[in-house]
Amino acid sequence: MHEASAPSIDVRAWLLWGAAASLPLITGRHPLILLEMLIVVVVVRSVCLPTEGRKGWGWLLRVATIAVPIGVLFNMMTVHAGEQRMFTIPEQAPIIGGAVTWNAAMYGILSGLTIVVLVAVGTTVAAAIEWTALMRLLPGRAGGLAVAGSVAWSFLPQLARSWREIRETQAARGHHWRGIRDFVPLMVPLLAGGLDRSVTTAEVLEARGFGVHASSYRVDKLEALTIIGALTAAVAGLYLLAVGEPLIAAGVFTLCFASSVIVVRLGRGKMLTRATHYRRMAWASRDTAITIGALVALVAIGVALQLAPASLRYDPYPDLTFPQTQPVVVLLLAALVIPAIVAPHPGNQAMTR
Repeated sequence: MHEASAPSIDVRAWLLWGAAASLPLITGRHPLILLEMLIVVVVVRSVCLPTEGRKGWGWLLRVATIAVPIGVLFNMMTVHAGEQRMFTIPEQAPIIGGAVTWNAAMYGILSGLTIVVLVAVGTTVAAAIEWTALMRLLPGRAGGLAVAGSVAWSFLPQLARSWREIRETQAARGHHWRGIRDFVPLMVPLLAGGLDRSVTTAEVLEARGFGVHASSYRVDKLEALTIIGALTAAVAGLYLLAVGEPLIAAGVFTLCFASSVIVVRLGRGKMLTRATHYRRMAWASRDTAITIGALVALVAIGVALQLAPASLRYDPYPDLTFPQTQPVVVLLLAALVIPAIVAPHPGNQAMTR
């Protein structure tokens, strides 16, 4: 039997949840907070996503785990700081010469796990949201970017599915993996299938008039400068937030939002095509609960960065110490598990009975 259809959660609630779950990982590498976010994401993925959704994005999560050993090795060989030494490489060796410390290994582990959890958050949101609903939320001027992004993201789970099917088919034909040369029978049909899907998608978009503009359409200098300013403000805001300046970052993000509004208003009426839809997303009580949980986490992160930054950050240099945090911050960040409480997938509920 097919899995029951899941109740549709508003895309805005999922995006806010993803931002709240990613923010403590971007602003610091605290082991306890990192462990809490990992548990939260695993619970939400297991309860809210259908089995097919987890499989479609699981391969990207497995690829991200490669960042852990790479981060550990790279940090140990290039950062020669810390009091807890393992051994010493002769100084004559370029770049890697010097003391190899447990401090560097710990920092590499935390950095690699941070990447893994960030990828887990991103893939969870990508598998849960409705891309068509996300496209309808964006202004008309961002229609091209929205379509390109949704097509690119939708190709990733299709690529994973094609890889599994090709590998199983070749194995049934007697294909055995012995070396790099045996990679060719898998890659050739994978690339051919990807090109075929790309051509088909391009023809469908062209047939539906994608990319058609008014004859008088052009981007003037004011629009171009405003777009550049908005992108610059967004990057600067993320940097200020990461280095512990949440108040200044909030002001920069406000400037970014104002610039985006100006771009939308300047471009209004220049697009020939308009997005249409047959139904509207209804905001439900579960969306309100998820939004409140995300806002609680965001406020807790902002206050902690301003009053007690050590509760979200951990520095293994120059000495390794047991990480300390504020229990209130840990408790408030647990509000991010609300999607698993209010919006479990019906198929997962049936399997647990």
